Amino acid sequence: MKIVFANKYYYLKGGAERHLFELRALLRSHGHEVIPFAMRDPNNERSEWEDRFVSPVRTEKVRLTPGGLKTAGRVIYSLEARRKFASLLDQERPELVHIHNIYHQISPSILPEVKRRGLPVVMTAHDYKLVAPNYMLFHHGAICEHTMPDRFWRAVGHRCVKDSFLASALEALAMSFHRWRGLYLDNIDRIIAPSRFLAALFAEYGIPARKMVHIPHFVDLTGWTPQPGGEYALFVGRLSAEKGVDVLIRAAAAVPDVPVHIVGRGPEEGRLKALAEELRVRNVVFRGFLEGASLREEYRKARFVVIPSVWYEVFGLVALEAYAAGKPVIASQLGGLEEVVKDGETGILVSAGDSNDLAGKMNAFWADAEEARRMGERARVWVETEFAPERYYERLMEVYGELTG
Repeated sequence: MKIVFANKYYYLKGGAERHLFELRALLRSHGHEVIPFAMRDPNNERSEWEDRFVSPVRTEKVRLTPGGLKTAGRVIYSLEARRKFASLLDQERPELVHIHNIYHQISPSILPEVKRRGLPVVMTAHDYKLVAPNYMLFHHGAICEHTMPDRFWRAVGHRCVKDSFLASALEALAMSFHRWRGLYLDNIDRIIAPSRFLAALFAEYGIPARKMVHIPHFVDLTGWTPQPGGEYALFVGRLSAEKGVDVLIRAAAAVPDVPVHIVGRGPEEGRLKALAEELRVRNVVFRGFLEGASLREEYRKARFVVIPSVWYEVFGLVALEAYAAGKPVIASQLGGLEEVVKDGETGILVSAGDSNDLAGKMNAFWADAEEARRMGERARVWVETEFAPERYYERLMEVYGELTG
């Protein structure tokens, strides 16, 4: 089958791109052809189709200038993306289009071109952009649902997007226009929800249940060798406010005998290092960005993995990576994380944002290495059976097959 993947980035920027590249590899291993469509960026993987990619769109700051207004127009409805995508479809004649994150840099302007050619569209939801201007539902350090359902303009008063009046107004305008024109919901045939939590939230706020299918993410176990024991607690992820790394650092201060490794980079890195200094935390090491074999080795040497998120994680791919290494997980009892951590079996759930609760659970795991080992073994068995690539592939092919006939 020939499939077009549309996503704003074509490099490993975050969890959405990690899933995209792993899914691309999985589909290619089964003989499918996967053609990318993205935004041009010097960080992109090289592609023979990159001449079809859209020109860069920078949305970091919204200004009332001619350039800013042009950017705003492209965010709402990109004529360039529509034109280039139409050309790609006519040249390659795919059987199906699978979109991931296309908002802002690409926009849903491309979707009518797919339907005009009678092709099915599948979307994997990686966040909450279909139902809220603030795609993370996270603002000022807390869960934010002011704009749901369909109360998009509340985002302006609350400055829900980047704490900016203009950015919030732009997102509210874009979502109102997209809903009015039916750009997403009228053109997407199936939405893949990685968690039941996301599917239920979407249904609650107006996404037709008939369009959604629950398929949990997968992890490729190649190269993952479980190793018992461990030398530290491990965090892996973007260093941003919603990830709750500050909660982990405060917990680490309360359990100085538990070494903690923090892997990742992000906008909060400086503030987090300053917090560690302020609290005189000496058991926390910032390891920077790791990937591939170096990242797998970091997992293997950990005793357990911590996911202290304070937002509604859509899924929790880090938990699967921990399980692949045979490590249990301590995670916030929030969002999709509750579905990937079996409390008391493959890990422990804690109250989101509660550093005291987290410190207590970390100390318990550190004091009882045998219990951590047993949970890690159960976690490895679970990931092998429930989150294997072939299981995901079978579920996805059911969706593709239903839509292509």
